Amino acid sequence: MNKLAGVIGAALVSIAVSGTAHAQQEPGRVGSGPPEDFTIDLTRGDDGVLVVSQTEIRLAWGGYYRMNLICPGDVENEAGVEFHAPEFLQNMHIRIVSVAQPEEGQQRVPEVNFHMQGLNLRQIDCEGLGAAARISFHPMRRGTYPFTIVDDAVDPAVEVTGAFIVE
Repeated sequence: MNKLAGVIGAALVSIAVSGTAHAQQEPGRVGSGPPEDFTIDLTRGDDGVLVVSQTEIRLAWGGYYRMNLICPGDVENEAGVEFHAPEFLQNMHIRIVSVAQPEEGQQRVPEVNFHMQGLNLRQIDCEGLGAAARISFHPMRRGTYPFTIVDDAVDPAVEVTGAFIVE
């Protein structure tokens, strides 16, 4: 239970996002109804190198999305995989942050939800639980927003970069 509480706390103190998700969203119109899901899956290849499922995510300005960041489960506590996207996080309206098991049909798995208003999140830090950090949000400004994923669990640390493109 303490491990889960730590993960939940880390998810609140940190958070961020990637993929092609805007197919059903209309730019400039704040979305309603359920959010459109996209996933950034962080796994390890046979050689132990971090693999990121997608590094370019296209979104519609004002659309409603849920980013599912699937953390690798093979990371020891305090040596983690970090997701950084400070400019993107500052230019979105975050509605819900949650932590859940990374399974198919994610709406059907138990999760802890944090309903957000007016708080800034700066980073998501995966520390071995293999859970999904989920953020439901509206992108509020057009632009290209870089993100960086840092794998501190290997020596030397490895960085993977990508971008959110809000059109």
